[in-house]
Order: sequence, then structure tokens, then C-alpha cells
Amino acid sequence: MNQFIQSTNVLLPLLYGLVLGIYTWYFLQSTRSVGVIASRLFFAIILLHIIFLVSQGVHYRIFPIATVFSSMSMLALDLSLIYYVIEKRTKESRTGIFFLGIIFGFQLLSSMFISYGEPTSSLLRNPMFGIHTTFTILGISALAIAALYSLMYLMLAKKIKGHRFGLIYDGLPALETLENMARYATSVGVILLGAGILLGHFWAYKVLGYFFKLDVKIIVTDVAWLFYAIGWFYVKFRGLHGLRMSQISVWGFILFFVTLVLGNIIASTFHQFI
Repeated sequence: MNQFIQSTNVLLPLLYGLVLGIYTWYFLQSTRSVGVIASRLFFAIILLHIIFLVSQGVHYRIFPIATVFSSMSMLALDLSLIYYVIEKRTKESRTGIFFLGIIFGFQLLSSMFISYGEPTSSLLRNPMFGIHTTFTILGISALAIAALYSLMYLMLAKKIKGHRFGLIYDGLPALETLENMARYATSVGVILLGAGILLGHFWAYKVLGYFFKLDVKIIVTDVAWLFYAIGWFYVKFRGLHGLRMSQISVWGFILFFVTLVLGNIIASTFHQFI
């Protein structure tokens, strides 16, 4: 199994680079058959990536976020899963170039610098912690994707308003499609991240004996998610759309991400194992 893990670690960035090239071709040419090939190959790579991370977990008996670089591979997979689901739901593949570039970068860094040592925390051997972390990372990935879709919306709207019709205008899908993609990704992100946070509290109660602790990192994460959820409900029930919705999505994610980063920098708690 170790040989499979090592070989796949080298192969994954090559495959992601290949599918990035195909998505780029599709973005530039809009040839339907190329889009179909890109989507099918991407699905096969996702399956291989899942097998790769599961094999790591079984072989090394840890959840695959023991180091910064192993976490990057997990993040690459989560971004891939969320993007692929949205692509299939909307039947729109032309935005793949933007997301595959990010995914390729994360996996390349992971494959180049990953090391398979002993975990620094027993948390990484706990299945419940793994489930909690999976939902949390999936949720944050979905919110990041929603922000990128909203940014694309703002870029395209600016091009249209200025009557500058070029590569961006020709390559990106319609404004309405980008808006729907952002809405769906935000909904998925808020729900998955909320589930991840709730599972974390239940796990803490079952394993550590408390449901909530006055831990800076926990408080910051819970409050940040709560405000994001309130913003989501505000946009949804006020019927906001277009530019206002996209601006709220982009700035909301920036504030959310900065809050989480500051919480991680300021606090040194039991969550600190990478």
C-alpha cells in the first residue's frame, strides 16, 4: 500500500494539471465534446484522490491532515468535490479553469512537500474528529467557491457595463448562471459548515465531557459561522440578487476568512495540531 500511496502522490498533480489544460481549452474554444471529456476525467481523478486519502488513513492510521501539506491535499479534494457537484447540477463547465487552477496548486504543493510522520495529536486517530473535520473543510470550501462565483459575476457585470466584450465575456457563463451557482454553493457551505461545527460540539461532549468550552478558537468559529448564516438568511429572505448579492458574498467570505485566521493566530488551544 505504501508504494501505491507514493506513486499516487506523484500522479495526482500531473492528472490535475492535465485536466486543468483541458478545462482551459474548453474555456477558450467552448467545444462541447471537450467539456464532456474534462468533466469525466475530473470525476475519475476525484475517485482516485478519495482512494489515495483513504489509503493514507488506513495505512498510517490517522486522518490525513497531520501536517500543513497533507491538509492541502484534503483541501484540494474538498474543493474538487464541491465544484464537481455544482458543475453537474448546473450543467455548466466553463468555470472549471478557475477552480482547477487552485486545486492543482494545492495538490502540487502537497505532493512536493508532504511527509508521512507520526501525528502530533491523538485527535487525528479519532474517527469522530475526522467526520467533524471533513464537514467543516467541505463547508469552508463551498463558501470559498461561492465567493469566487460572485467575484466572476462582478467581473462579468463590469465588462458588460463598460461594453468591453472580450475573453472574459466570451468564456464565462451568463450572469444569471453565475448567480445561481453562487447561491447554491453558499447554501451548501452554510449547511455543511454548520453541521461540522455541531458535530464538533457533540464530539467534544462525548469524548472530552463538555459540549461547549470558552476556547477562543471555538468561540470565533461559532460566531463567524453565525454571522455568515445570518447574512445568508438576510440575502435569501430579502430577495437580494445581482450585484448586491455578489458584493455581500465576496466581502462576507473575506471577513469570515480573516476572522478565522486571526482566531487561529491569537489562540493556542487543543485544536492546534498542525
